[in-house]
Amino acid sequence: MVKFLRDPASTGGVADPEATDIDRRAQDVVKFGKIKEVDYKRQPPAYRVLIGDENDEDNHNITDWLPAGGMRAKGDRETHFLEKGEKVVLLAEGGELATAQVYPAGTYTPENEDEKETTDKAGVWRKIFAKPKSQNGEGGEGGEGGGEGGEGGEEGEEDEILGEISYDRNTGDWLIKGIKNKGSITLEGSGCKMVMKDGTITFTAKNFKVEMEENVEIEAEDTIKTKTGQSLHEADVFAVAAMTYVGLDDPSERPPIKVMTEVGPAKKAFSKPG
Repeated sequence: MVKFLRDPASTGGVADPEATDIDRRAQDVVKFGKIKEVDYKRQPPAYRVLIGDENDEDNHNITDWLPAGGMRAKGDRETHFLEKGEKVVLLAEGGELATAQVYPAGTYTPENEDEKETTDKAGVWRKIFAKPKSQNGEGGEGGEGGGEGGEGGEEGEEDEILGEISYDRNTGDWLIKGIKNKGSITLEGSGCKMVMKDGTITFTAKNFKVEMEENVEIEAEDTIKTKTGQSLHEADVFAVAAMTYVGLDDPSERPPIKVMTEVGPAKKAFSKPG
């Protein structure tokens, strides 16, 4: 094989453009950068990635729109979009950045509160959802095509955790935590539903069954209220340590007539005459 060297004057100063292109492709197989723009409304959703220092005109590049990926994308699917400013790594087959795949780089940065690790213990899995924060006060933004980004942060604000899911293998503790006084947590399946919202837990199901090997204790600062067609109780002992009113048409009634027993009027039991 005979190889002819080209005149640099006719090739833009490059004596061997093939070798130069091969070298460029080799360098572009793996690239690190940050999400510059997002567009979650595109089909498929996509990102543009900044490679290098944006303030250096001669040493940065912004890719074209690259498709967003997921951990699972066939049948069972998982979606958790990357956001503006997030660190990523590009894997480009053959060094072609135009067809690169975008993956989170996952590099923790201790000096930035919203880029720190979520735990300092082995055996602990912890996932937090935090309000985005950046040095210039910008959070995630929507890209072209109407894409929506994350809520904007403000310069100097503290990192705000909006939600958390964690498991500690050492203690066996699970934690699911939402925003206090905002949002809701819903568990739904097999015809049953539990919603935690605004300080209230609501169960919806065909039947509700509680089985305990020992004790059941319910404490309420104000009122315990039940409403049903029939209220049936089976127990060896049924003891009530409170004022008791029976035979009422309205639960707010307080008749003054005491219930009579064989030895006299009951101490704290009252009845409405029929």
